[in-house]
Amino acid sequence: MKTKYKQRYDGEGFEVPLNKLYRLVCCDCGLVHDVVFVVEDGRLGMAAKRNKRATTYMRKKSNEKD
Repeated sequence: MKTKYKQRYDGEGFEVPLNKLYRLVCCDCGLVHDVVFVVEDGRLGMAAKRNKRATTYMRKKSNEKD
């Protein structure tokens, strides 16, 4: 299954879903992180993990454009 990524721009604000996986990709280097945001007791928490498989795919896709 392909994942679609929305292009974000410097300084642009956006909402992220709570308690759901959110995938962030660096447009410069193609590094991909799976991120989850939670609110517990009125406090915002975040967990992130590098997604090696998606990173490899994004970097390969980027090199094909060059």
